[in-house]
Amino acid sequence: MPRKYLTQMGIENVMKDLNAENYDDSDSDCEEELENSILEDNNEVDLDTSANFLENVESLFSWKDVEGSEAKNVLPFLGKVGLKFDNSNYKNEYDFFKLLFTDEILSVLVEETNRYASDILNIHGETSDKRKHAPAWKPTDNNEILKFLGLVLLMGHIEKDILQDYWTVNDLIETPVFRKVMPHDRFLIILKFCTFPIIV
Repeated sequence: MPRKYLTQMGIENVMKDLNAENYDDSDSDCEEELENSILEDNNEVDLDTSANFLENVESLFSWKDVEGSEAKNVLPFLGKVGLKFDNSNYKNEYDFFKLLFTDEILSVLVEETNRYASDILNIHGETSDKRKHAPAWKPTDNNEILKFLGLVLLMGHIEKDILQDYWTVNDLIETPVFRKVMPHDRFLIILKFCTFPIIV
């Protein structure tokens, strides 16, 4: 859509309205003449630039229908649509989850989380957490990490404002499954130390 510009008369009317509101002295006439001359110069430059730009763009690009050899042939998909393995043994979501998080990956995650917790606690001591009721670290295992990951994935489906809301007992926003699976403090301490190794 082309730009719309004020006519010289429109600019002068706007300027007069502005000047009438803001200035009552004799200097305003001189300022008005100066502003009008500046606006005239700028208006002419903008119109020239705009017209030249549109002409240049239109000369470079033009729409046309694609015909003959210019049309690209879309190759048909010849592969099998769907999973590339026999999925008859996979009955529920957990079976598919185990495809991604194998026992080997879980063991590495548990080992790295326990190692990182040990390293941090050796550096800062057992009292590194400022909360009085924070539980002491005890090593985690594959089963607990599975529960932790399950809760993290569930958080993607059940949105709350803050992390603590998942364990709230407020009847209006309560989601009891989180408390049943893992205590809030245990979740937080695993979250604090959970780490995935960097594999190079």
